[in-house]
Amino acid sequence: MPEDRFGVSGRITERRKRLASRLNRRNRRLLAAGLPLMAIAAAALPTVIAHVNAKDASSAMPSRTLCTGWARCTSHGYPSYHYQTGGFRSYWRMSAGDQCTNYTAFVESTVYHVPEPSYLLGNGGEWAATAAAHGVKVNHTPAVGAVAEWDGGAVGMSSAGHVAVVEAVGPHHSYIVISQQHIGGQLNDYDWTRIWAHRSTTMWQTWPSHFIHFRIPRRADVGYYNHWTGKVSERYSQTSGPANAKPGIGRGKIPLVGNWRGRGGDRLGYYNPRYGTFRLFGVVRGRHGTRTFKFGPTRMIPLVGDWNGSGHDGIGYYNPKTGTYYLREKLSRGRPLSKFKFGPAHMVPLAGHWTGGRRSGVGYYNPRTGLFALRNKLSSGPAFRKFRFGPKHMVPLAGSWSGKRWDSVGYYNRWTGTFHLREGLAKRRAAVAIRFGPRKMVPLTGEWYGV
Repeated sequence: MPEDRFGVSGRITERRKRLASRLNRRNRRLLAAGLPLMAIAAAALPTVIAHVNAKDASSAMPSRTLCTGWARCTSHGYPSYHYQTGGFRSYWRMSAGDQCTNYTAFVESTVYHVPEPSYLLGNGGEWAATAAAHGVKVNHTPAVGAVAEWDGGAVGMSSAGHVAVVEAVGPHHSYIVISQQHIGGQLNDYDWTRIWAHRSTTMWQTWPSHFIHFRIPRRADVGYYNHWTGKVSERYSQTSGPANAKPGIGRGKIPLVGNWRGRGGDRLGYYNPRYGTFRLFGVVRGRHGTRTFKFGPTRMIPLVGDWNGSGHDGIGYYNPKTGTYYLREKLSRGRPLSKFKFGPAHMVPLAGHWTGGRRSGVGYYNPRTGLFALRNKLSSGPAFRKFRFGPKHMVPLAGSWSGKRWDSVGYYNRWTGTFHLREGLAKRRAAVAIRFGPRKMVPLTGEWYGV
């Protein structure tokens, strides 16, 4: 079923206009009365008035528009995902063009790679009930990549309701950031909006009625470590835009990403080159899930990979002076499981599932030539694949960009802050180029999100 053309009734509804006008008249009366009248009123009423300064005034409202219009949002770091060129095609059998349902289906399918449902979802306000009836999780808990849904007849909405994409979630679900099409009265009918939970519903956009959690396939996305602030910024899709999460690991560290538990997504850790210590977060459940241990000498280059096919990642290090790899499956202090030389000294080491097997292989990148050399076996010997990809003096990357069983490669251009990712290990161009974060960061890739 196509969406009602006016998915948000009357663009900016008459009710919203009347509410805004009423609030403005009340504020003008308070200002005209001046401080003496306000002081008398405060003394007469046994209440505590919370003072909101100018800096926090915008956050006191239920919602705040962060940007409007495709081009303007993109220029401010809030991507439109090129809906201006792709929106004239139908997604999930929705009505193409300026429709909230088609935009949401477009983002869910092209950004988060959600498979097209086999059933029709209907108007925006019908999505939650329809999806729930087909086994999709629908609740009141927001999550990045979920669909925010307003029932028909909700505050400011027509009988057709409305849907949008959840782009960020605040601490303790205190707010959400959504991107949406056809909300009404905005430039290009497009905007990004922050909506606060548990706020007055007298004006602007209110908290959604439901959140729909379609299954998002897991794949490697991008991130970076800012050595000046000690924080990691993660992006839950292979697109430019604001960070979805910003965990801190401290300054002066070498960040690590691995599936320490063998289930769920990747988690962070770091290597301290000064002491030769590894610190890994979320190795086990609970408050004491962090492990810290020393492995190898100081000033090595750390590695992460599933060396024996156990299903969880182990650690290792590379000695650049000798070109030797030292690998250990157990996340503890001890001897290496494997020790071997591969390639010349002073290379940049890599690890990945190059052919889809259970065990990780190793590799290296020669920054002076831009050459990648990969080996499946954890032993000395020739590379099974060699190729050049990208310019010289890039930062090499490895990950499963499409969520398949095998890993491919990429590179990060530190001078532009751009990630270049490609599928397969044959000579070809990058399939994806993503500008994320400032220049000269430490790039990361990881399966931050998905099921």
